[in-house]
Amino acid sequence: MLKIGYGLLVGSVLLLFGYAGFELVRFLWRMHGIPPFLKWVILIGVAGLVLTLAGLIWERIKEVRGASDHD
Repeated sequence: MLKIGYGLLVGSVLLLFGYAGFELVRFLWRMHGIPPFLKWVILIGVAGLVLTLAGLIWERIKEVRGASDHD
């Protein structure tokens, strides 16, 4: 039961972040005065930041799971 709750919670947070990312892209793309090249640079930078944070969180989860297996 607890795993189902965690799964639903994580799923809803991921959907919320996905929607926020979609709105950020839509907002950025509709702004006038920013050159298209700069828009792409900003989007690639945000994507890199998100992937880096996701990788760090994933490694931390693996590290914690590995430490609990040794007990």
